[in-house]
Amino acid sequence: MKSIVNDDGNNYMMSVADVMSGLMFIFIITLAIFVVDFMVASKEHENKIQKLAQVLSKLDENALLRAQMLQDMQNKLAELNVDVDVDSEHGVLRLNENAIRFTTGSAELNLEQLDRLRTVANVLTEILPCYGANPPVGGHCLPETAEKLDSVFIEGHTDNVPIGGRLAQIYEDNWALSASRAIYTYRQVIEAETMLGTMVNKSRQPVISVSGYGAGRPVPGHEHTVATNDPINRRIDFRFIMTPPSFTETQAALKGNL
Repeated sequence: MKSIVNDDGNNYMMSVADVMSGLMFIFIITLAIFVVDFMVASKEHENKIQKLAQVLSKLDENALLRAQMLQDMQNKLAELNVDVDVDSEHGVLRLNENAIRFTTGSAELNLEQLDRLRTVANVLTEILPCYGANPPVGGHCLPETAEKLDSVFIEGHTDNVPIGGRLAQIYEDNWALSASRAIYTYRQVIEAETMLGTMVNKSRQPVISVSGYGAGRPVPGHEHTVATNDPINRRIDFRFIMTPPSFTETQAALKGNL
């Protein structure tokens, strides 16, 4: 008895094996491509993180520089018997009531208070120009402080007693009074120390400017719900803004091209 060989069946099995082999080959190639792409993407992601970390480190460096700058100014002023408060987190040097004191409704200082403000201006001149884009030539400035200071806002503040009576003929409200205090302080500081008026930042813009907040930003612990004659809130703050990483640097870091 002869055995019968089904050639069509053998060919069918061979075709299935070929297809499976082909699919396996395609799967291996696809997996290899995926692994390579994943490794490339992971490397790019790692590069982005590294570059972004560099940008963030600049912010940390600026914060440390500003804190040291504020501490130096506070220490020098203390040696000259001028007491100021420092808020390192927000970059503020506060001329509290023990530094200079405005009388109620006034945007000017008496001779004694004005002399103390000039002392503040003298100390600012010793330290601030080193942080500008045009530090004094042949000075004592360190290279790492150059161009680090972007802006200094001389901020005027008031207590929450409303403007009234004859004072209303001069100032519309506390906001106008606070702005006048800031402008007066700016002019006296620049008159005492002209170098401060020549300071520019990295963009070649003037560093020092003014702003007024009225009664809207009381000193912590001196928030009043009723009108209160509070000399602690009648003050000047110097707010220091450091030079941030440029928009181009930040964008490049996010794209991994920095």
